[in-house]
Amino acid sequence: MERVVLDVDLAMGAPGSDIDDGFALALALADPGIALELVTTVNGNTDADTATALTLELLHRLGRPDVPVVRGATRPLVRPQARQGSLPEDVPVREPREGVAAEAMVEIVRAHPGEITLVAVGPLTNVALAMRLDPGFAGALKSLVIMGGVFEGQTNNAAMPGEFNIWCDPEAAAVVLDSGIAAKWVGLDVTLQVRVERAQALEMAASDRQFTAFAGEYTAAWIDHIAEIDEPGITSCAMHDPLAVAAVTRPDLLTWRDAHVAVSQADLTRGVMVCDFRCTGSGPDGTPRPARPNASVAVAVDVAGFNNHFLKNLEAIA
Repeated sequence: MERVVLDVDLAMGAPGSDIDDGFALALALADPGIALELVTTVNGNTDADTATALTLELLHRLGRPDVPVVRGATRPLVRPQARQGSLPEDVPVREPREGVAAEAMVEIVRAHPGEITLVAVGPLTNVALAMRLDPGFAGALKSLVIMGGVFEGQTNNAAMPGEFNIWCDPEAAAVVLDSGIAAKWVGLDVTLQVRVERAQALEMAASDRQFTAFAGEYTAAWIDHIAEIDEPGITSCAMHDPLAVAAVTRPDLLTWRDAHVAVSQADLTRGVMVCDFRCTGSGPDGTPRPARPNASVAVAVDVAGFNNHFLKNLEAIA
């Protein structure tokens, strides 16, 4: 059984907001190989307060209000930008556990060294703060799985050259990459390949199962939002965050390559990952390449295998 802390910028349940983080939370609860021990929230898809309220609401919908939730960072480490969201009027504001996310992460890892897998599916602000708070934090983790980055391609978006989570807080990503732990990075190279079609979402919305109907309604709305705002004609959305959760118990669904990765913190290339898979020899000018990989990067995915794993586990949720 994998003991997991899940760090989220959850927005499922807010109109016009991304939904894959909600599915990630559901999968972490449904997978019999995962014991979800703590959920922390961070500013990203929405603001930290809204993410916290929506996380607590979703845990109630999923019948697991016992899972502790701790509010995290409200803005990136350095950059002043902070996302602002809106909480639907019908969502009650429940109080999370006392404390702040970084401290809660440090406490649980100190109490169980070598046993906790941290899965981060939002900006890495909380994770970086935990690493700064306790220099031994990274080394005491069993594993760190991150949904973030694009390694063999690019976003083709000048306004957001890096993948969203990394673009939001590249300084935090740099702290993680320099921490000494070789995290498993699940980026757009693979997550864009695992998708839910609008027709599937509408079928889910018509279900008599509470969570399925709820998730289907908001998934269809999210696909419509993408089609209207970003990608006209698109009929599906990616399951970025659930793929990272799946990697905890089913790393075999992904093909991994060790690499030395750095992140750009410059404005023009903010969040771009510079990925060196060779880690040996020298560059064209004779400069030695880094000899030590600091990341394990997912470069291919078994789409059918993930879909089977995802759907099989979600069937256990009412």
